[in-house]
Amino acid sequence: MFAMIMTILCSTMLSVFMRMSEGKANGKMTILSANYLTCILLASCFTGVSDLFPAAKEGFPITLILGIITGVFYMLALVFNQKSITRNGVVLSSVFAKVGSLLVPIVVALCFYGASPSWYQGIGAVLAVFSIILICDNGKKDAASSIGLLVILLLVEGMASAMGKIFDADGAKALSDQYLFYTFGTALIISALAAIVKKEKPGLPEIIYGVLIGVANFFASRFMLQALNEIQEVIFYPTRGVMVILLITLAGVFLFREKLQKKQWIAMAAILVSVALLNM
Repeated sequence: MFAMIMTILCSTMLSVFMRMSEGKANGKMTILSANYLTCILLASCFTGVSDLFPAAKEGFPITLILGIITGVFYMLALVFNQKSITRNGVVLSSVFAKVGSLLVPIVVALCFYGASPSWYQGIGAVLAVFSIILICDNGKKDAASSIGLLVILLLVEGMASAMGKIFDADGAKALSDQYLFYTFGTALIISALAAIVKKEKPGLPEIIYGVLIGVANFFASRFMLQALNEIQEVIFYPTRGVMVILLITLAGVFLFREKLQKKQWIAMAAILVSVALLNM
């Protein structure tokens, strides 16, 4: 349970730091690059530089492959999120991304890893999806939707989240820090190349916020792998998803003076009910 709580708190801080960077740091790819660089430095501290590529250890090849694939999905999720926000607006894009990160890992666990939720956990998962849709609906009209792009965003975001479960089941758990190093290393290479192509110039704000985001990002991922080793996927993913949204929403109200509509307060109550059902 400690690992799940820390995953939720670190994931919340990641979003809060990203929200704080808006208007203060302009180079998005530079921020991401600083974030991923921080992540791989932290991973190196936990593994030791001499043990980053333990080719002789059992499970090294699959860990390396899964790490690279996860890093690619991380960046694809970002790219399609940005494209969808431009095409469909932030509300629809947020809903599809969050629902994808909740549903796809559960479907993967059910279809490939024999997960078997109880009926009340199933109700809790459905209520979690409903809560996400309701709390993301701020009443603003967005651009005309492109359903194909939204479905791709849902799948890519979902697979980026599901890779943690796939590694937990098929990778070498003893190499979890190496897995994170390969994941964030792959994402660093892609984001750095994108920053170069966009001719972004790194400044102090981008570096500071990148480091803050990176610390939260690394420990959110590290604790997630620990939590998946202790808690069923059908409990972990919905609980993490709705609790992070709840805390981010509260942070928006108390830190950034955002106002919620009545239906969003209802959604927050529904989140608490869904968490209770999922953990029965």
